[in-house]
Amino acid sequence: MNKTLSSVFISGLPTGIVLVLAMILFSCSHPNTIENKNRGYGTKNGDSAGHPVTAAGQTGSGEIISDTLGTADLPASITYKGKPVKVMSWNDKLGDNLLLLTETGEFASADSTEYPDNRDAELHVYHYVKAGSAWQKIATINDQINSCPVDIVTRFVPGALFITDLDGNGIAEATFAYQLTCTGGVDNKVMKLIMLENKKKYVIRGTTTVDMGEKIPGTMKYEAEIPAAFKIFMIKQWKAFETEHLH
Repeated sequence: MNKTLSSVFISGLPTGIVLVLAMILFSCSHPNTIENKNRGYGTKNGDSAGHPVTAAGQTGSGEIISDTLGTADLPASITYKGKPVKVMSWNDKLGDNLLLLTETGEFASADSTEYPDNRDAELHVYHYVKAGSAWQKIATINDQINSCPVDIVTRFVPGALFITDLDGNGIAEATFAYQLTCTGGVDNKVMKLIMLENKKKYVIRGTTTVDMGEKIPGTMKYEAEIPAAFKIFMIKQWKAFETEHLH
């Protein structure tokens, strides 16, 4: 009966009023149509959660997507000295990249016949890029302790290895830190934090801070030519890894 009365009521009204009533009734029955349309279910600038979508192989923090490899994964043509402690691979504008960090451990010094206690130890870093079907070495870092008769420390700092693209040029930066010293006691160790980008090298040098309950402060000196974005990142990582907690 209500339906019949409604139909009779509307049929007796002018056409313009009927159209207005129809539009009001339609909007009431679909209250969220525009809101739903704009709520966002994935656009070219974002995902379904509203997070920005970045270029392939790179996160929003400027980090290149990289993989950790085992020694068995290395191509036969890759040569190195020492024992690999970390192998990283990634892809950027240069193509396929490999980074090897190796340590030799201690071995007899050249003067060990005269000084039997003297030993050497070395650290090596190799950056390879694949050119066609061949791997080309584009950067090498070699550092060492020579003729040390006491305790030798030559080691890469655990966790201090980063593959990034801080300047957004599509070419990755590889940043790592290591310690090396010859000491007979608890001393500040020499520390270096190095960034490689293609064939360029940027270095922060200094010594560790030793914390034995009471801190023995270390030192830090960076090169003047380090680009600002790189310097900020490198100093941040230095501060994160400079302290040795010995208590």
